[in-house]
Amino acid sequence: MLSEWWNRFLASDPSLRRLRTAVRVLLSVALTLGVSLPLLTVWGQPAPLGMIGAVVAINAAMGINEPDRRSELITFALMPLPVLAALLLSITTQQWPLPHSLLFLVVSFAAVYVRRFGARYFPLGMVAFMGYFFAMFLKPQMAQLPALLVAVVTGAAAAAVLKLVLIRDAPEGILGRGRRTLRAQVHGLLHAVRDVAEHPRSASRRRKLHNHSVRLNETALMLENTIGRLDAFPEPTRDLVRQRVLDVELAAENMVTRLLRLIDHPSGGDGEVGRAVGALLAVLESPHAQIRETTRRVSEDVERRGAVQLAMAIRRVGGSLAELAGATDELGAQRTGEDVATGRAEEDEPGQETETGLARPEVRTAIQVTVAAGLAILFGQMVSPNRWYWAVITAFVVFITTNSRGELLVRAWHRTLGTLLGVLAGILVAANISGDLSAELVVILCCVFLAFYFAGYSYAAMTFFITTMLGVLYGMLGVFTVSVLGVRLVETLVGAAAGVLAAILVLPTRTRALVRDNTAEFLGALRDFLHSTGTELETHGTVTDLREPTRKLDDALQQVLASSRPLTLYRLRSRESQVQRMAIKLSGCAYYARNIAVVLAQAVPMVDADTRGRLAELTNALADAAEALNDRNRESFDEAVATAQRTSDVLHDLAESLTDGPTSLHRTITWLDRVTQVLDDLAQELALESHSVHSGA
Repeated sequence: MLSEWWNRFLASDPSLRRLRTAVRVLLSVALTLGVSLPLLTVWGQPAPLGMIGAVVAINAAMGINEPDRRSELITFALMPLPVLAALLLSITTQQWPLPHSLLFLVVSFAAVYVRRFGARYFPLGMVAFMGYFFAMFLKPQMAQLPALLVAVVTGAAAAAVLKLVLIRDAPEGILGRGRRTLRAQVHGLLHAVRDVAEHPRSASRRRKLHNHSVRLNETALMLENTIGRLDAFPEPTRDLVRQRVLDVELAAENMVTRLLRLIDHPSGGDGEVGRAVGALLAVLESPHAQIRETTRRVSEDVERRGAVQLAMAIRRVGGSLAELAGATDELGAQRTGEDVATGRAEEDEPGQETETGLARPEVRTAIQVTVAAGLAILFGQMVSPNRWYWAVITAFVVFITTNSRGELLVRAWHRTLGTLLGVLAGILVAANISGDLSAELVVILCCVFLAFYFAGYSYAAMTFFITTMLGVLYGMLGVFTVSVLGVRLVETLVGAAAGVLAAILVLPTRTRALVRDNTAEFLGALRDFLHSTGTELETHGTVTDLREPTRKLDDALQQVLASSRPLTLYRLRSRESQVQRMAIKLSGCAYYARNIAVVLAQAVPMVDADTRGRLAELTNALADAAEALNDRNRESFDEAVATAQRTSDVLHDLAESLTDGPTSLHRTITWLDRVTQVLDDLAQELALESHSVHSGA
């Protein structure tokens, strides 16, 4: 039972990223306050000034995600500058209320707009906003600026020490944890299959199984990106590990497909699904050095019971996991002792900008944020002239990481719900532990940890713990009343409403329009994958490396799934929506493409030049179909699909002439046929879209 819960925990947090981030934030805040508060006390400065250091530490620990240590060091060194500039602006203008508020809107605009210059500017913009915001409600004096400087530098330094020294995200460490996570993801898939077998008509359990499959793909992508950063290791070894990761992913997905076919069979699998799942779990729970032996034993047992196909699936999954373990062990054995994260940073070459003005998402969001902050200031002061800042911070943060108004509506709802529940919890907790300093400190630290552990999982949970912490913190400062938390709730509602109004009325980005754009990106990536395959077959007669176009296809799929989430996860109707059907079809298409990348490389050396030419003709025809689908050109699409089907028929005849039974050529043609079917299904969905989707959210 304990191991099962541990596997679920690993599967929910790939490579323990959220756990490590939460620990890093907690310790950064503790270190910042532990250093700055005694200094401020000796200096004779108010202790609340140290809170700006904690804010900087949180933003630095959460927001700085550069590709190498040198870039991260530069960003950490730059962190105090925008904070101090914003503090200085706020302090010098606070005696003139109107210019003070107008300048805040300028800072809000700039904090979002600077993101267009790269990932580094996201945390820099955030701390600039927080610096001005902090000074607006704390109202420090110019004489206190040196004390604020000490707190800010302490916060940035504490976060740097935790992120770069004490709790480093070394790529090889991520890889080791990622391997364990991959096994846990397969473990979760099997439990989801067992749930479907027990409730074969349950749509919710099948969606849960699909979600497990998506998370497995996300973990595999994360591992592939991590492997690319292991510059201290030879490229052939890195390629081997990448291939093993892909093998595990595909073997698991193929295994699930076979099990689902048994479930959907009229016999219902006759209990074979449960036995197969139990056997596979036995393989997964074995130490990685014993996976091969366990795999052989349980697969032979399944085969003796007559389930030959399932025995083959067990061998593939177990063999792939064993090979991944061996490859990562080999990678660790080749460690050179040199810190892989200190490698030379590759400067991003500035690409040619294709969007300007209001077409740029950063500009649109910056304008929306500015309008939302203005509305929040106006209406927030009507609620409470002294605590209106809660409305402004809500209006600002609901725009963070949102790309459409649907995502913003969900985020605003999560913040409101989390605040409501947090107010209730804060009242209860503060009432029971008020006056017990040790208990208050423990609760505050627990709330900080849990808030940032759930930050990447549930925004409502994060808001809940922050609001609960504020209730306890107000109690420590002696200013706790039920009305204070009540005002926070009302101001949060005002800020959320201001954000929603700005998202709907000012340069709105419709969720369905974003889904359509991301779907077009996916079809473009599919076209590139198929074209690159056909071109390599025609020019070289080989298929050497399809990993990069496959990765781009998976990245495009993740964009589609992320943008469609507001339309798929928060529906009141039980019937499957068109967006859900599209997401499922695109997920299947990406899965088929990953299989093609593997089996085609095995098939090409085994066939003659004429067959290779036919395969190239088929992949190019499917690429043309994907492009025609993107252009909404039905005539060109039908022509390309007809060509693909004719070529596929010829290839099927060639494959049937082979006497060795099913081969890699058979499997290649099967996967290409499935891509053809998915494209045809998508054509029907998109044809419906032109008549029914334009009035969407």
